[in-house]
Amino acid sequence: MKKFFMTLAVAATAFMATTANAQTKEQFTDDLEISLNGAPQEPVKGTTVELEHQADGTSTFMLKNFTFGMFEVGDVIVEGIKGVKNGDATTYDFDGTAKLPSNTTLAEALGHQIPLTLHSVVEGGKLYAEISLSVPMGEETLKVDCVFGKKSETAINGVVAGKTAPVAVFNATGARQNGLQKGLNIVRTADGKTVKVLK
Repeated sequence: MKKFFMTLAVAATAFMATTANAQTKEQFTDDLEISLNGAPQEPVKGTTVELEHQADGTSTFMLKNFTFGMFEVGDVIVEGIKGVKNGDATTYDFDGTAKLPSNTTLAEALGHQIPLTLHSVVEGGKLYAEISLSVPMGEETLKVDCVFGKKSETAINGVVAGKTAPVAVFNATGARQNGLQKGLNIVRTADGKTVKVLK
């Protein structure tokens, strides 16, 4: 009996250690729009982005097999970012240095790292991301701007009001409402201005 309890205790400890280090991964596939120094390029269809969530509450953002123009970069990895929940959406922002672990010619020339800014939102099972990279090319720096996915139209900024468009009402998290609700409301008027209304 003592041996049974000892085995049970060891198994429970191993299980708890495994779940404490558990990671979850989300994978998204969408089009990637790219511009080089402001000049739009042909979109890259079927681009993959992975978000790996660590046990410590941080996440890793990975743009898989990235290429722009005639340059092959490989994976672009941003580690240690924290998501900020806002209703159903989670936002990930980063401004720093990303890793380029691939053995491509460009990744090696850049020392396997690159300055990068990232703004991404996960909502409703979809990912939207704006990525900017600064690529040194001799004396010049090439600005590479990318947009992954489509921006959510449920946010307040998704409303484009014309002169005859009706007023739109949103709650504090940016979700569209059918009218003024109890609490804080954000009203977008036909002239495009937003007004906070407390009911």
